[in-house]
Amino acid sequence: MKGGASGSDCPLNIEVMKLSTKLPAGKSSFLLFALTMCYGGVLAAITVLNEFGADRWWFGSLNLYLPQAMWLVPGAVLACLSLKVMPRWSWLPGLCILWVLGPIMGFCWPVHQAPVQSGGISLRVMTCNAKYGKRDVSALIDDLLWYKPDLVFLQDATGAMNGPLKDFFRGWSLYSHGQYVTASRLPLSRPEVLSTSFPGEKQDILRCRLTAGGRDISLYNVHFQTPREGLNAFRSVRRRPRLFPAAVEKLENNVQARFIQAGMVRGYLRKDPAPVILAGDLNSPDSSHVVSMLRESGLHDAFAESGKGYGYTYGHFLLRNRLPWLRVSWMRIDHIMSSRQVTSKRSWTGTGRASDHRPVLSDMAIAL
Repeated sequence: MKGGASGSDCPLNIEVMKLSTKLPAGKSSFLLFALTMCYGGVLAAITVLNEFGADRWWFGSLNLYLPQAMWLVPGAVLACLSLKVMPRWSWLPGLCILWVLGPIMGFCWPVHQAPVQSGGISLRVMTCNAKYGKRDVSALIDDLLWYKPDLVFLQDATGAMNGPLKDFFRGWSLYSHGQYVTASRLPLSRPEVLSTSFPGEKQDILRCRLTAGGRDISLYNVHFQTPREGLNAFRSVRRRPRLFPAAVEKLENNVQARFIQAGMVRGYLRKDPAPVILAGDLNSPDSSHVVSMLRESGLHDAFAESGKGYGYTYGHFLLRNRLPWLRVSWMRIDHIMSSRQVTSKRSWTGTGRASDHRPVLSDMAIAL
């Protein structure tokens, strides 16, 4: 009829039809959509935890030390199912996969490089947990010859100055204390051993001064408490679930030890008037509260500033017995950090041949 409206043309029916196209139809599609949204919610929760320092909470700390690539698995499964069940919505799990590959896995790609002031000096800095005596020291010397650093920080290097490394560093300015070796092609002075002890264990760091262009730069060689004991406590939970509360307590105590150490170093940094380069094995990923505490004292991370990719330094030796061909690192727990007077122009990680830890390198410019 002219002037009339059929039921199919009713505005209310049109709106219902539009709404029905916005959500997947059918039980399978709706269930898959709901699972995808739950997956996205988990990723959002991880992102929020990382933003505020995931190691503040035991579950966030536990996740920090797991391969973050594992969060790609549910995304890949959901993407494959979506292509078959609800192809119009397959972009959702794809977006989640990009989310994991980006911020959750710690992908770095600097867009705006920090300006380098003219009139300064350039140094190539290298740090490595050498695991001296446990790995082939010739591989470490090969790395030093290949990368040609001007300033070297070594941790877990007890006894290193009694072997081939002593000959390599002949002619360098060098200070060694316990597990630490700090070596430089430029003059070093005023070595100090600073306490980072916590209840039940005595630990320290090594600080000295680098003289460049008539100016002193403070160098901090740092190694924080390993998370190994806290993480290993969860292995027994799989066989004996009743040990879960004890495992959580052990992990929390382990994290607190690094908090105490980071707090003590932050105190030293705040009293230090000189420009600072801090390097070493922090045993803490970039999104941890430990690293955040050091940032609060005015430091910035070299790889986050000028590195490209993930910069993972640890994990490639863990599966060497079962899968010797799989030499993949999945954590960035070794860092080079510096104060505002020191700019990283380029940062990268080295080979994993010499140690359980890949070395971290940075070409740095120091304003004078």
